[in-house]
Formats: sequence, structure tokens, C-alpha cells
Amino acid sequence: MAVSATAIARIWRGDGYRLFLSHKSEDKVEVGKLKKQFRKYGISAFVAHDDIEPTQAWQKEIERALLTMDGLAALMTRNFHNSDWTDQEIGFALGRSLTVIAVNLGRNPYGFIGDMQALKTTWDKAASRIAKLLLRHDKAMFEYFVQAMRDCITFDGGNELAEMLPALHSLEGDQLQELVDAYNDNSQIYESYGFNGSKPSMYGDGLMGVLERLAPGGYEIGSRSPYTIRRKAKRAKKKAS
Repeated sequence: MAVSATAIARIWRGDGYRLFLSHKSEDKVEVGKLKKQFRKYGISAFVAHDDIEPTQAWQKEIERALLTMDGLAALMTRNFHNSDWTDQEIGFALGRSLTVIAVNLGRNPYGFIGDMQALKTTWDKAASRIAKLLLRHDKAMFEYFVQAMRDCITFDGGNELAEMLPALHSLEGDQLQELVDAYNDNSQIYESYGFNGSKPSMYGDGLMGVLERLAPGGYEIGSRSPYTIRRKAKRAKKKAS
């Protein structure tokens, strides 16, 4: 089934990593809160009970979301299995070979995801912990994280985004430069403790810590401000006499 651009815009409501939240209807209040929290990390979440408009056929709209999602989080509360939809949604994601995160909110994974290491968490910590897993394991998430850095409008938001930095692994040179550019272009980011590393005991080593881990000696603090970062100039090799 082809999904139109109009339907995609209606379902996902903006740019972001498209994360389908598979859940029991009885948990819709908590899931709705989770959806709002995901936005700051660059994630656009689909919650069937919130996102399907009254004029849209329920099953068809869910199918459109499943066909256009980037990944799925199974929010496994105690009664998760007692649903006509949740197991099918997981199967659909597995059939498309997408990232599936089993979130233990009272129940362990079973069936096709029974051997999957579950993320055991609470509702209040679920958004940041799921976002970290996506950034670590799904390459598609990186660009949305960088965009979230560019869109950040508060220092507190910068500190929250900085909690994701330890999840960054195996980045190419151009991706590292994307991070640096997004950092340098937004004062809410480079002046936040989590990114500039000025309070390591509380917030960690910041972006420089990531750069030193992934590209040792490749970057340094710039001269434009106390916190901006630049790539180190390569020194010319001395010619042998």
C-alpha cells in the first residue's frame, strides 16, 4: 500500500525519527506524555489513540503508520499481550527488519522478541533511555539528534540532549563535523554544561569528550568563545634534509 505525502504529514506531524509506540489502550495517558517528551530528542512518535483523526479509518491509519515508521518501541506493561494489535505491530516491524525496542514496564518480552534484551525502566525515564538506544543502534537516528541540537532553545534542553552523548559510537568524519557545526551554531548548546563540559562532575565531559573518544587529537577549543570547537589544523610534515 503506497502512503501519500499528505498521509505521512498527518500521521507523523513533522520531521523526526518516526517511532511507532505499540501499547495497550489503558496506558494511553502515560504514552501520550511519553510522545511529548520524545520531541526534544528529535523523535516523532505515533500513538494510535492520540494521532488517528475521527475521519480516518482506524485500521488503515495504523497500517500507514506501520509502513512509514523508522522503528518501534513495544511498551510492555503487564497486560500488553492482551491486545488484538500489539503482537501484530511487533511482527510487522520485525518483518520490515526495523529497530524494535522491547521496553519492560511490568512485563518481559515473549514470542519473536522473547530472546531480546529488554530495556527495564519507568515511565518517567523511558523517553531518554529509549532515545539513547535508538542513537546507539539505529543509524537513522543520528541526523534527527543533530537537528534537535540545532533546534534547541534553552540551556536545560541542551543539558537533556547532552545526556545522549555517551550513546554516540562509530561516527564518520563528516558526522563528527556535523556535530561540531550544530554545537557551534547554537549558543543554547555550547553554553550548556552538558555540552561544553565545564562541570564534568555533574554533566560529564561534553562534546569534546565524545570527539576525543572517537577522533583523538582531532579537535580543540576554538578562539571565537571559551566553548566553541574547531578541527585541529594538520601540521605539515618536515622534509628530510
